[in-house]
Amino acid sequence: MPSITVVVVDDHRMVATGLAAVLVEHPGIDVVGSAGTACDALVRVAALRPDVALVDLRLPDGDGVELAGKLRAVVPEIQIVLISASFTRRAVADALSAGVSSFASKLASAEELVMAVQSAASGTAYVTSDVVPLLARGPSTDSRHGKELSGREREVLQKLADGSSVGEIAEELHLSQHTVRNHIRRAMSDLGVHRRLDAVVAAARLGMIELPEPS
Repeated sequence: MPSITVVVVDDHRMVATGLAAVLVEHPGIDVVGSAGTACDALVRVAALRPDVALVDLRLPDGDGVELAGKLRAVVPEIQIVLISASFTRRAVADALSAGVSSFASKLASAEELVMAVQSAASGTAYVTSDVVPLLARGPSTDSRHGKELSGREREVLQKLADGSSVGEIAEELHLSQHTVRNHIRRAMSDLGVHRRLDAVVAAARLGMIELPEPS
């Protein structure tokens, strides 16, 4: 399998270097470049066309949310992982509208950071536990929640909300990964959403699962 190519965008050199060092320790990830400003990031991403951009929420010449939209306009297939030491509900909502589906805290473990990049590269949403509660507050924007989830679907979504991967869920529930994915797909269909992250948020808003408290 080819390595996941990543560009790290953070104006703090030590932070960018640290993030890159964590990622390159994983044999399936290749950090191909870095940028300290939004302007530089656009140039680097256009030239390198990485699979994933790890983007800081706050940059000296703009913010990561605005940059995410611009990066996706330049390289439509790119996936964005937005990173910050502290997210707000407004920032998360704006990021979702800009096409961001993965969020990682700068305080996250190395394993979580790697998982965020891997999940984004595969088109799967990833959210660290401190961000999940921000997604579930406020009224639901989708009124198509007409079906009740099965007990197993709730169980699988609960484990997704807790941060478990499909493989971990399969092992914990003694199911195949194919079966777990089928439960997720059915839950998404029942909830009228198209992404795993949206299914978790919708189920939480309806009181079907509980979200972890921010640490």
